[in-house]
Amino acid sequence: MGQARRWASVALSGLVAASLSLGASGPALAAGAGTEVLDWNVSGSIEAEGIYSYGERGSSKFNEYRDMDNGFVGELSLRGEKKDSPYYFDLQAKNPARDDQGYEGVFGRYGLFRLELGWDRTPHILSNSAQTMFQESGGNFTLPSTLRSTIQATFTAIPANVAATPISAANATLIANIQNTINGLLRPVDLSFNTDVARAGFKFTPTDEWRFDLEYSNLRRQGYRPVGTVIGSPGGSVTELAVPIENYTHEVKFGAEFAREAFALQFNYIGSIFRNNYDNYSWDNPLVITNTATASSRGQVSTPPDNMAHTFSLTGSAALPLRSRISGTFSYGMLRQDETFLDNAPNPVLTVRNTDDAGNSSPEAKANLIMGNIQLTSRPINSVTATARYRYFEYQNDTPQHTFSFSYPEGIGPAQVHSTLQERYTKQNAGFDLGWRPIRMISLKTGYEYEHWNRGDREVTSTNEHIGKIAADFTPIDWFLGRVTYSYGDRTVENYQNVAAQLPQLRKFDEADRRRNRLDLLTQFSWDTVTIAPTFGFALDDYYNSDYGLKKADYYAPGLSIGWTPLDWLTLSADYTYEYYKYNQQSRYRTPTVDSAGNDWESKSKDEFHTVGLNAVLGLIPKKLDVTLGYAVTFGYTTIRTANLTVPPTTPSSAPAGITPNNASAFDWDKIYNVLQTVKVVAKYRLTEKFQARLGYAYERYTERDFARDPLKAFMGDVDTANAGIQSVFLGATQPNYEAHILSFLLRYDF
Repeated sequence: MGQARRWASVALSGLVAASLSLGASGPALAAGAGTEVLDWNVSGSIEAEGIYSYGERGSSKFNEYRDMDNGFVGELSLRGEKKDSPYYFDLQAKNPARDDQGYEGVFGRYGLFRLELGWDRTPHILSNSAQTMFQESGGNFTLPSTLRSTIQATFTAIPANVAATPISAANATLIANIQNTINGLLRPVDLSFNTDVARAGFKFTPTDEWRFDLEYSNLRRQGYRPVGTVIGSPGGSVTELAVPIENYTHEVKFGAEFAREAFALQFNYIGSIFRNNYDNYSWDNPLVITNTATASSRGQVSTPPDNMAHTFSLTGSAALPLRSRISGTFSYGMLRQDETFLDNAPNPVLTVRNTDDAGNSSPEAKANLIMGNIQLTSRPINSVTATARYRYFEYQNDTPQHTFSFSYPEGIGPAQVHSTLQERYTKQNAGFDLGWRPIRMISLKTGYEYEHWNRGDREVTSTNEHIGKIAADFTPIDWFLGRVTYSYGDRTVENYQNVAAQLPQLRKFDEADRRRNRLDLLTQFSWDTVTIAPTFGFALDDYYNSDYGLKKADYYAPGLSIGWTPLDWLTLSADYTYEYYKYNQQSRYRTPTVDSAGNDWESKSKDEFHTVGLNAVLGLIPKKLDVTLGYAVTFGYTTIRTANLTVPPTTPSSAPAGITPNNASAFDWDKIYNVLQTVKVVAKYRLTEKFQARLGYAYERYTERDFARDPLKAFMGDVDTANAGIQSVFLGATQPNYEAHILSFLLRYDF
């Protein structure tokens, strides 16, 4: 890739140099409105840019979705129209030979057809610090065969009471042996993938009434991502793997439309096919090398299976009397998946099978989506607009239920029985809006919406929500605009049926009674040189009948934007937004033998975001030299506070009935924060009307503290001292802080 990138850079640099030389040598060309080539009027631009960065750039956060390697960056844009003919083309290329490159091309005839082609790549760097003790080949992860016995003996030497404190010297030695074994086998592993999207489209308009659209796209993901796996019962040791991914999503779209002034009719089809080059991942068990009836030497996990979807839709609209119009859409979708069941465990000692109790070897998964909506709009008088609508959506799940009743290696006790769920639901919405403009400076709107859910597999069979909303726009004078929107929703639930394993008083937030208030306010003051735009958003969800679970969710977001042009050559702007999210929930610590209100605890979590932006544009030499200065900073904070509603006693003897003082103690979590700061200075100088140079400097600094991710490393036994924690193997994938300086120089030529 590096050699190809260098050659591509050299080639494009030569093209840039040739174009710039041509432009510099022809003053008449620079003054023209394009170039005539073989009866085509061609115009466009070409950019050549060099990037050099230095500092602490090793964090994957620095280049998470972009290619920031030092070197050449370029863009090319060509547009052309054929003389005395309606044909045209448009070509664009961005960052050739880099991992965030893209290409687009259009050729067509005005009023008749348009052909579009494109391809682009987006990188996603997950981590630059991942390491693994496994060797991988085609999704198969193995440990060195000559060391399997030694690894097993080292990993399984931990006694059951290893988590006791203080740790004995003998146990400390055993833990150190596991740590040294893991670290001694580690090798760096890539943890990133590219998303490539190729597309082709054709639009054909043979007459003013007919239009046809045909489009094909191919989305490809290729690279590596982390997967956490477990061999054994839940709560056992974890093995984290960097698994290869390569999958494709093929999508075909076809549309036909016939439209006249009085009515229009449109048909659309979307076909989607997903193909995965990997159907499973398997790995060696560090704790076991000999299969038994209760343990497996290898683990196996399936990948997302191949599947397909087809959607057909028909849309129509027609004009009605009294300045009214009716429109509606009906669509039918089919979801299908029938991949062969994966073996339950790659363990020949067990009588395993890849069939259910009825002998089926594949799911025969079938689901259908039915959607219909209709909307009526009318303007009976000039100052009044009315809209009424109805929408029906149904998710039909026709997948047969599959039951598997035999012993798994991780099973505890007798044979385990597992059955698949048949999820399905229906959602209906109906509502109306009424708008009224009594005078020019005031516009009012009110509306109502009803939402009804029917569910076939949840704790609640149906929910109903009534939503009312009002909005108003005020423009009393030319320099002021005000807009306010308020909505209130009340969702009610009947006959909540909790399952036996859940707390009876628990209510899941998406099925619970809820009152929702939402307010949005926008104002704008505009004068000749100053614009001020304060904004405010507020939302409150109150789960008033939920004793346990989410009880309240608050949100508010004030903001302010200011623009000022004190001088002809100076423009200043500033933006600030604060976002606040707060969630209150209540739960209970429960065991098979303890279930008491004395073990209730409450959690209050907050997410806060501050975003500040400052910018200045200085026109130092009119139409020649501009300098742009910018600073932006984003602060993000997460705070989680937990507390016992009944303070646990210090000793069991003084504990009230139902209180477990050692296991029911709540504690606060460490605060999580991240801060991203950027400084930009860009100077742009126009050598001629068509030729400009740009010099830029950027400074980026990212700081994060996250108790869940910061301590990640291959061996986590010093963080989790339980047996499972000591015997787990992780990738140690982190995103550390970074501080980078970026220099760039660009030449742009327009022709």
